Amino acid sequence: LPRDFEALCDFDKLQQEMPAYEIEAANKVMDEADFSDPEEVVEILDNSLRLQWLEHIETKYPVLRSVSSMKFKQLESELQECVKEKLRLSKQILTLRAREQVYENVEYNRLQNMVTYRELGHQVTKQRRIWPLRKLIGRFSDELFQLIPCWLASPETVSAVFPMSEMFDLVIFDEASQCFTEKGIPAMYRGKQLVVAGDNKQLRPNDLYRVRLDKDEDELALEVDSLLELAAQYLMDVQLQGHYRSQKPELIAFSNRHFYHDKLRMLPDRTLVNNPEPAISYIKVEGVWENQTNRVEAERVVELVQELMTQQPGKSIGIVTFNARQQDMVLDVLDRRAMEEGISWPASLIVKNIENIQGDEKDIIIFTTAYAPDAKGRLVMQFGSLNQPGGENRLNVAVTRAREKIFVVSSIWPQQLKVDKTKNQGPKLLRSYLEFARQVSEGGYRPVPPAPAKDREQWYLKTKLATWFARAGDCQARPELPFADITIICKGLYLGLIATDDDLYYQSPSIKDAHVYTPLTLSAKHWKYKGMFSRNYWLDPEATEEELRIFISQVEQS
Repeated sequence: LPRDFEALCDFDKLQQEMPAYEIEAANKVMDEADFSDPEEVVEILDNSLRLQWLEHIETKYPVLRSVSSMKFKQLESELQECVKEKLRLSKQILTLRAREQVYENVEYNRLQNMVTYRELGHQVTKQRRIWPLRKLIGRFSDELFQLIPCWLASPETVSAVFPMSEMFDLVIFDEASQCFTEKGIPAMYRGKQLVVAGDNKQLRPNDLYRVRLDKDEDELALEVDSLLELAAQYLMDVQLQGHYRSQKPELIAFSNRHFYHDKLRMLPDRTLVNNPEPAISYIKVEGVWENQTNRVEAERVVELVQELMTQQPGKSIGIVTFNARQQDMVLDVLDRRAMEEGISWPASLIVKNIENIQGDEKDIIIFTTAYAPDAKGRLVMQFGSLNQPGGENRLNVAVTRAREKIFVVSSIWPQQLKVDKTKNQGPKLLRSYLEFARQVSEGGYRPVPPAPAKDREQWYLKTKLATWFARAGDCQARPELPFADITIICKGLYLGLIATDDDLYYQSPSIKDAHVYTPLTLSAKHWKYKGMFSRNYWLDPEATEEELRIFISQVEQS
């Protein structure tokens, strides 16, 4: 009694303040409850409150009753079909309007000869006294923009050939993190609207061999190097979250965690995710560091290219080194093998270093780190540009170039890199990446689902469903993949997904994304998918569980 006295007083006070209908509801709960299990009483009371809230809010707004009903699913399917039809028609409309723009203002003379593009045609086909491109564009801008409404050019080219006027409705800068501010600003003046796209976690402009104006002024706009940094000070910032290059989660997982704070979203194909072959292979060799090169690694990299050409013909391959000397070493070995063995390397094969790989992407990327003990067994920590301020961005660029597979050829194990005392983050993240690559190579990678809000986790529908699955049968169902609330796993294979109206639903950029784009993408990526609503579970848990049994049976048979 002394222990529970205050609680009993609070209970009596609460009971006195409760209206009659609340007392009646509480008495019903207590009559049906088994007081030998206090947690069950609390659960029944919580569920009763939810049901009463549903009744109240749906009485006030009757349209809410259609949510999670068959009518709602029918409307969702109709909207998906409308969006698909809109995408199909949009392509046709765009092509039609581009054609209309070519001939809508065409004029003919009295002999029915076309005169609209006649002078332009003469200037671009004549063989002598050819006009400079800038003069041609300035003289025939209207005709040229009717024929070619979209242009692709570097900022320097835009400044060189287009007159200083608002000739374009829209100017888009891509890879703006690598564009010098002074190169980009003149191109801005050619457009009425501006979009600056870039990634501040990638390479900045490199002015190592450039002469730039240096003033002692303290204006904020003069302190930035890239156009992206300047735009960030004045323009609205929009974070793009979709990632489309990597076909398996482990190819982007490292950068997503260490550079993008797990904000990137990707939806891989189910057949690829179920492929047991790891997306990253760690190949250990016994190389020697000499003059910032490692011949053993270079030889193994070239052998690997030959193997891939035989085993996976048609796949594009890129080789990435961590310094220019190792890049030259790999090129020398490639040339020697080509001469000795009569090999014709594919035109798509590239050999680059972390300074110039940005913008490239290949099916398969092969890394040669080159770091190794020297002839005396000493491991010298020389990280070059990786240890400069912003060097970690070079690593981020390098490790995100592969679409399907990464091979890491290394003469050391990750723990051999002593980077605790390095000044910048680049070497530390290199060691972390090598550890990650080895973990993936040995089959130790597991996706990390988004962390739920702990204060409401027991209310989540996915928590209820996971508890039911634990009792239901052989298949496992748990939060596993970051793009679904629950993943159904049988015999080690991902079979299907369940989406609820928990956090992921409310984190969607829009209602259309949750009800149209995500389901369509899941279907295109061969995922069996079922959406479920908390309302249905609260009203009739048994019916919801029966729906799950049917869905599990369907995915097991597929």
